[in-house]
Amino acid sequence: TTMAQPQTTLQLHISCTDLPSKDLTSASDPFAVIFAESGASRWSEVHRTSRLKNTANPQFPEHLDVTFFFEKRQVYKVAIYDSDSHGSSDLKKHDFIGELEFTLGSLMGEHCGRLTALLRNKSKELKKGSVTIIGEETSGANCDVQIKMSGRSLDKKDLFGKSDPFVIISRQSASGEIVVEKTPIIKKTLDPSWPVFSVSFSELCLGDKSTPLKFQCFDWDSDGGHDLIGIGETTLDELLADKQFLPLINPKKKSKKKSYKNSGSLVFESVQLVVRPTFLAYLQSGYDIQTCMCIDFTGSNGNPTSPSSLHYMNPMAPNDYIQAIYGVGNVIADYDSDKQFPAFGFGARFANGQVSHSFALNGNESSPYCAGIEGIVQAYKQAISSVTLYGPTNFAPNIRKTAALAEEAMKSGTRAYYILMIITDGAISDMGSTKDAIVKASRLPMSIIIVGVGDADFTSMDALDSDEGPLVSDGVKAVRDIVQFVPFNAYKSAGAAALAQNVLAEVPAQFMSFMSQHNIMP
Repeated sequence: TTMAQPQTTLQLHISCTDLPSKDLTSASDPFAVIFAESGASRWSEVHRTSRLKNTANPQFPEHLDVTFFFEKRQVYKVAIYDSDSHGSSDLKKHDFIGELEFTLGSLMGEHCGRLTALLRNKSKELKKGSVTIIGEETSGANCDVQIKMSGRSLDKKDLFGKSDPFVIISRQSASGEIVVEKTPIIKKTLDPSWPVFSVSFSELCLGDKSTPLKFQCFDWDSDGGHDLIGIGETTLDELLADKQFLPLINPKKKSKKKSYKNSGSLVFESVQLVVRPTFLAYLQSGYDIQTCMCIDFTGSNGNPTSPSSLHYMNPMAPNDYIQAIYGVGNVIADYDSDKQFPAFGFGARFANGQVSHSFALNGNESSPYCAGIEGIVQAYKQAISSVTLYGPTNFAPNIRKTAALAEEAMKSGTRAYYILMIITDGAISDMGSTKDAIVKASRLPMSIIIVGVGDADFTSMDALDSDEGPLVSDGVKAVRDIVQFVPFNAYKSAGAAALAQNVLAEVPAQFMSFMSQHNIMP
């Protein structure tokens, strides 16, 4: 399943404290330049602030709007200069003070929207001079308009009974009318009362309260030829300013009768803007995204000493497992505050003959944590050289192990959401147990990512990625979709970033569905 996630716009605000002076007789005249990484070590300037005169503690008034994507590693750099040649756009003509690199993920996740750090000059930290970057989600995108509406004295359109009214709401756009909401049909009444409904603020009026809105009231007919009762036009501004009655005008009736007033009215009993919590609001409130890594050590991967093996350690190029660990891990690491990742393997046989379906990659079962993504890769390399690849391909033990961590966090009130990333080369041997474990885990704060490496037939994985409806085990339905499967080969040529985008695109929606179901607020 890959669905387009709603875009989130952030405003980046820059300020500095205690900047070193580049001028002999006064403080610097600083300005800030923001660069975006446009390729490996290539930078494009995206924003430049105005110059502030004679200050070591500038708060730059301009902000930069950027689009935030959870599933991308978005790298930016803030560089601070002392203006020496006022008016020149050439940065070489100004004194460089220092700079700071950061990712949007780290700013909003690890640092909860506010990052303060010492500036660096030629890769060294300055002894003084810090920059603060604040990321704020723009308001409006996270609002709903909640409307309670009824009809009064609507025209009777049916010969032998009252009307069956419903309303279509549309907004005007440059290309015509866009329908944004349709109410339920209320049968046999001229004074209908529709249930409360919500429309996103951006969908209703594109964030502009003065956008013309059209309310068309129809009498429903089973043959689809609905009869127009009347039309009313207004704006959200007027509705929020306590406009209660909207007369419905039928153009045909109005043109025929001079004494025609209206065909009834819509009554707005309540119209209000309701702020909806967003994914970023949870991150800024201190929610941690904690990642567990799980690697397939089954025999079907091939002997690790053979160049044809998926686990072969080629000194010239990382294997598919390592590429997947780095590609996805480097994105999600930004959202984990302590950078300690539990990492497990399955399907290996140890020197004593014991086969394990879940073992700590670092060899320490009581503390299976690896320091950073690099720590996971080193533990994986060590494990490959010390175990025998065996089998079978059992997912359930590691799903249950991660579910236990998520359940413990949920019970203790810890603000954490877990992602289990399984990298595997083949079909699942314990499909029944895996489905059961996933259905139970769907009630917990966790998501499961499966990356398939190699050329095996991964058809069975589609049964876990609930495109055709909720996963079912023993008659029990999963309460939400928590699995995303991606075949590594499909994104190999496009690179690690493309893999990460496709693997992680659904996580914010899965996270939000859990928060919504459990009524958890940021």
